[in-house]
Amino acid sequence: MQGSAEHDGFLFVLLGASNLARGYSALTQQISQNISQVEFVNAMGPGRGYCARGGLLNFTYSPIGECRVMESAEVYAKQGRRIAVLLTDIGNDIMYGVPAPSLVECLDILIEKSLQWNAEVFVTSIHVDVSKDLGKTSFKLLQTIFYPKSPVTLEQADSAVKKVNHYLEEKAQQNERVHLVSGLSAFCGMDKIHYSLLKSHLAWGHVGNVMLSALGVASVGNIGLGSMVISLYRNLNRLIVSDMLRSRKKTKGFF
Repeated sequence: MQGSAEHDGFLFVLLGASNLARGYSALTQQISQNISQVEFVNAMGPGRGYCARGGLLNFTYSPIGECRVMESAEVYAKQGRRIAVLLTDIGNDIMYGVPAPSLVECLDILIEKSLQWNAEVFVTSIHVDVSKDLGKTSFKLLQTIFYPKSPVTLEQADSAVKKVNHYLEEKAQQNERVHLVSGLSAFCGMDKIHYSLLKSHLAWGHVGNVMLSALGVASVGNIGLGSMVISLYRNLNRLIVSDMLRSRKKTKGFF
């Protein structure tokens, strides 16, 4: 294990949806290889929203802003742990019809709560430029596949994405402990929503290195393609066994 005593006792709060769920094992392995005595609490899953209930097929997740993940993290904060919070995969709420101001308010509550713990907060902007990346036909196709009940138009989605991204940029500029992780659009797959299967290890390696650097930890090694394959397998297993079939309870730290 790499890392020094001054970096011991970290808690990472990882919040997101499908991209995070796919890369979770790879990202946490990278962090654990560089920081000793690290723990994770998480809220993620395909289709998950921050202030709207969302999911996939026959199952849904409670909104991240309403689940107990932040309550759990606060216990660690009171113990004096150093805390890092990641908010990623922001955008599902928009497609569920949540107005941009409501999503911004939800995100701001989570960020401000984290800052009260003296946490370092990492946010990723919505990497889909709706008006440039998607035509009306592509938008409608993706909407039918991933958000079949969504009432949102392309124009509404485009406007909401721009407003949320503007908020995230301003928040990072206003507070030195809020870090905007940029450049993730380079790793997108064909659907523009998810990272490419051949590039997702690079995406999460980038996120992990940005986080470690901001925390003052020298990163040793990147995420390899093999680690990402294992991460995808573990996510699929967790998705089927715990979320879909519910034949196994979620492990500690998952909300």
